[in-house]
Amino acid sequence: MQGQRATVFFITMVVFLAGCISKEDPLLNEEAVEENEPIAVLFPSWQGLDHTNSTFTGEMWNQTSYVAYFSAPWCAHCESTINAYDQVIPAERMIVFSMESSEDYANMSDWHNRTETNLNRTIDRPFILNPELATDVGVKSIPTVVFINEQGYNYHLKVGKETNLTTIQGMWDITQQAFFDPVLGWNQTMP
Repeated sequence: MQGQRATVFFITMVVFLAGCISKEDPLLNEEAVEENEPIAVLFPSWQGLDHTNSTFTGEMWNQTSYVAYFSAPWCAHCESTINAYDQVIPAERMIVFSMESSEDYANMSDWHNRTETNLNRTIDRPFILNPELATDVGVKSIPTVVFINEQGYNYHLKVGKETNLTTIQGMWDITQQAFFDPVLGWNQTMP
């Protein structure tokens, strides 16, 4: 019995300490950016037609914080998330992008109308088909929401369902104040 306890203890310690006693950190990429070098990624430039056939471009949001919401017309569970973001993000500060490239889901008017019907209210946001932008941003799962600061940098990326209005409001408030300085990095106050 004592031999079994010793064996269990030994195996537990080996499993517990696995990776902890190595001098090399496999997660550390020494060729990556220097430790003190700040990192920021600009949101890609884009353009597209919305569900009303109006043209939109990323340049229309220069010097303005906004939210890029990526989803797909077939994503029923995404509607509660778009509903929450729509309640928090101010008018003309959120764009809904479809990442779906299938021709079966290319009609943005249908998607917009179905969303309004399912939520039983008006959604006054542009719905734009732009799977290329989703690829450029690296969207792999939906919904994916990118908070973009007024300089055009991706400040925060949220993947998955989010219906907590307080959480969304907090991230929006921080994004509006976020400023990136190439030397100092991110801060929440403008210089």
